[in-house]
Amino acid sequence: MTALIATGCTELPLQKQYQKAVRDAAIVKPKEKTNTLLAITQNNPKLVWNADKTKLLVVTWKSRDVYDKFMKNKSQSASDSDYALWVSAAPQVKAFCQAYSHDTDEELNLRLKQYLGLAPEWQYDVFIEMWVDPKDLFRPCVDPDINDNQCEVKIPKQFPAVARIPDYGLFYQNLYFKSFRASGGVPWTGLGYTYDWGNDDSKIGASEFILQPNSPYQIKQILTTHEYCAK
Repeated sequence: MTALIATGCTELPLQKQYQKAVRDAAIVKPKEKTNTLLAITQNNPKLVWNADKTKLLVVTWKSRDVYDKFMKNKSQSASDSDYALWVSAAPQVKAFCQAYSHDTDEELNLRLKQYLGLAPEWQYDVFIEMWVDPKDLFRPCVDPDINDNQCEVKIPKQFPAVARIPDYGLFYQNLYFKSFRASGGVPWTGLGYTYDWGNDDSKIGASEFILQPNSPYQIKQILTTHEYCAK
């Protein structure tokens, strides 16, 4: 039996719905811009800071295998930007998935994959919360500033600089080609939010950020998907 979506979107086989999202995200439209992105500022009540407000709590969703191989006992992001660490600011994803905490593991995992713009067949088991310096974060947008609540649509003549990425314009271009020209593809918006392919009413998912290469982080806790969404 072919798996079908039953979360509010038109009922289509999962892969067809996902590939439809990939095709839609490949062409950025001005109307898709939003001014509701999470701004990383110390006075934003939707964020979690440490006691002296020098470190921000972020979270990433990984498979247990990926965590064990690449993050366990580590305290720094990879030096190669091809292996960038994508995160969201806590507790946005937790607040979203708590509404689905009584679903089965399969249902919860699917809804999270949809919300975060991830392929239905990919494996995810654990949420990893980390303290990071906000100066080490950037948005995967043409304007990578994290302190405002929107991303620009128009490609600039000259891309701004991002620390530890020699050519941000080339980095951004490579993100596009990897997202839409590589086998399978992903529905990367380039507008600062994940593409929610499980919601007919709005495609705006979580505000997304990337941790710069060679950036320190301190793991706060690792929880299974259901544990994270139930707390």
